[in-house]
Amino acid sequence: MVTSALAVGLAAAGTTAQAAAGTAASQYQAKIIGGHRSTEHYSFIVSLQAPRGDDPDGHGCGGTLIAPDWVLTAGHCVTTAEGVEAPGTFHARIGSLDRTRGGEVARVKRIVVHPGYRYADERGSAHDLALLQLSSKVSAKPAPLASRTPRAGETVRATGWGYTEATGNDPSRLPVEHREVDLPVLAPDTPKCVSHGTDGDAWGIREGDFCTDNPDGAAGTCGGDSGAPALTKAHGRWQLSGVTSRSVGDCASTPDIYPSVAAHRAWIRTTTG
Repeated sequence: MVTSALAVGLAAAGTTAQAAAGTAASQYQAKIIGGHRSTEHYSFIVSLQAPRGDDPDGHGCGGTLIAPDWVLTAGHCVTTAEGVEAPGTFHARIGSLDRTRGGEVARVKRIVVHPGYRYADERGSAHDLALLQLSSKVSAKPAPLASRTPRAGETVRATGWGYTEATGNDPSRLPVEHREVDLPVLAPDTPKCVSHGTDGDAWGIREGDFCTDNPDGAAGTCGGDSGAPALTKAHGRWQLSGVTSRSVGDCASTPDIYPSVAAHRAWIRTTTG
């Protein structure tokens, strides 16, 4: 199954690491495959949720708390072909490794999608980012923003609540506990970061993105991981370096693509004040 968009739900070929079925990003998919349950607490992690069926707290995408009342996620998590979803559709569970309980819960009151992002269900876009303003400030500690894009040969930690098997498309089987996997960064001009044998460059790297490899051809992100943080460490502290967007082709066996936080830092700072 090709899953270039990494949301929860059945993705089209060349999917983004998107949201759960029944939410705005239902055509995308993403998951942590080849990783493990998180072994440390991340105060800033977010499960972006919306009602789905009988579940009022259906997980759709990940996100990162970057200020007391702002969350950064992927643009495709909150948009459709018709435009930006209504903010009231979503709420955020913040700071809990268990997406069903704990942490702090806040409604979303405003959504700002990066002006350079263009929604398309058959192709990934550059600048796949959105900022969500919460209805109230929370007490959890936000993630610091990285000041530079990860370089080839470095390692980033991909995180999320996405499916743990490449065949996953049933939201009831999403892991409840937060997961993570460490992935090596590739040079942006690496051919497999640019295109895929089936989908060409539809889901490849764009301006402002970085790309990670898949150790042993069986590790990476897929359904439900869209919007979740890609982390690096600086001075012993985790910082937000990227936002999970999509896979170039088959999830966990082709490179994963992330908008660089450093490359979009000016927009983030201007929007959040």
